[in-house]
Amino acid sequence: MYTNPVIYARLIINNRRFWIPCMFLFCLCAITIAIQQSDKVETPISTQVLQDFPYSLSNSLSYNEVKLLLDQLFNSETSLLNIQSIWNKLIEVWREILTKFLRDACELCHQNDSYCYESIDINRYIYYINESFYPINEIKRPVGMGIYYYFDLKTLRSVNNSILPTDVSQCDYFHMIQLMMNVQIILHQSQIKYFLTKGTLIGVLRHHDVIPWDTDIDLFIPSSATQKILRAFRQLDSLSTKLPLKTTTATTTTESSTARAPKDRPSFQNDLIVYRFINVHKVTSYKIFSLRSPIVNRTNYRWPKIDIFPYEENATHIYAYPKHQHNLGTMNYIAKTNVEPIYLRILGPLLVPSPRNLRLSIKAMIKLGRSNVFYACEGNTFLHRYNRGSVETWRIPCKELQNSYPLVKNERNATSSLCFEELKFPHLNQSLSLYKYRCEEDLQRTL
Repeated sequence: MYTNPVIYARLIINNRRFWIPCMFLFCLCAITIAIQQSDKVETPISTQVLQDFPYSLSNSLSYNEVKLLLDQLFNSETSLLNIQSIWNKLIEVWREILTKFLRDACELCHQNDSYCYESIDINRYIYYINESFYPINEIKRPVGMGIYYYFDLKTLRSVNNSILPTDVSQCDYFHMIQLMMNVQIILHQSQIKYFLTKGTLIGVLRHHDVIPWDTDIDLFIPSSATQKILRAFRQLDSLSTKLPLKTTTATTTTESSTARAPKDRPSFQNDLIVYRFINVHKVTSYKIFSLRSPIVNRTNYRWPKIDIFPYEENATHIYAYPKHQHNLGTMNYIAKTNVEPIYLRILGPLLVPSPRNLRLSIKAMIKLGRSNVFYACEGNTFLHRYNRGSVETWRIPCKELQNSYPLVKNERNATSSLCFEELKFPHLNQSLSLYKYRCEEDLQRTL
C-alpha cells in the first residue's frame, strides 16, 4: 500500500481519467463565478434607474415591465394560457399599488388606523374585480386594461390652480375612493352591471382619475337592478326615526357617526346608505354615502357620495331620459354593441368598468355643446358638498392646466388597432399610469 502523499499526488496527475473531469468542473465553476461578478457590477446601475422612479422600488415589476405585459396581453398571437398568466401578474402589481395607497391614506387621514383598515376589505375588492374580468376564454379576453403605477396621495392630490381651484382635500378624495371601493364590492355581490358616466367618464379619459376639481362619482346601472340596489344597502327611509338629519356642513369628512347598523354584515357595509333622489327635472337617481360622512346643507344625504343613474334598455339599445337635454342622468340611445364588452378603466388607484366606444358614449351621455372634453376644461357648476351652484364658472383650454394637473397623452397604432394612454405630470417628471385598449378609431385629443 502507498502511504507517501507525494506518491498519491503523482498517481492522480498521471491518471487522465481523473484530472480531465476535474479540469472541466473547474472551468464551469470559473464561468459561474464570472457571471455572478458581472451581475454584481450591473446591480448598482439598475438600482439607480429604479430610484428615478421611486414607486418601482416597492413593486415586484418595473414600469417598463408592466408596459411590456400590457403589450403581450393584447398581442393576437399570445396564447390564452399566457394571457391568463400575464393577467395574474398585472393584478398582483395592482394589489401592491392599492395596498400602498390605502396604507399611506390611512396614516395621513386617520389617527385610528384600525377603523380605516376595518372599513376597506381590499382582498374582497380585488377578488370581485378579478373574478368579473378574468380572461376565461377568447370571447372574454379583456379589451382594455391598465394601472395607475405611481399614485402618491400627498403629491397628486395636493396640487391646485387659481383658475380652476378644488376644495376637495386629500382626505376628502381618499374617503371618496374608499366609498367607491365599498360600492363596487356590493354591486358585484349583488351581480349588478354598472359602468362610468358623466364627469367621471371624462375624468378617467382625461386624467385617469376623478376630475381633480370634481366632487362626486357617477355610475349607470340597468333600471331592472334598482330593487337590488335598494335591497343591497340600508335605506334612509328606514332610518328616519333613528337618524337626526342636522343641517350642518363640514369641510372635511369625519369618523364620527350619528347612527350605527347592527353587526349583521361585514363592517365595511355597516354604514352605507342608499337614498332615492328625484331632481327638478324629475330624473330619479340613487345617492350612496356613509353615515360617517358629514351631512350636506339642507338635504337628507351626505358627502362624499356616489350618484347612480338607472338606464332603460331594449333588445339592441340602452337609453335614459333622452327627452331631457341636460347632463343629469340622461343618455341618448346608444347601441349595446358600443357599450360592451366593457373596458376596465383606471380611476386613480381603482379599476372600474367603462363603455367600449368612447366617442359615441361621450356623445350620448354628455351634453358637449360646442366644446370638446379634451380641449375645454370646465369648473364645477354645482358644488355637491355645499348643495349650491358655483359662484364663478370657468371654461379654459386644458393645455393651460398641464403644469397644474396630470393629463393623459394618447397614441394609436393603426396597424394593430390598439391605443395606448400614459399619464404625464411635469411636477414629477415621469409617467404615472399606463393603459392599453382595442380602439376602432383614434379618439381625437387636442392636448
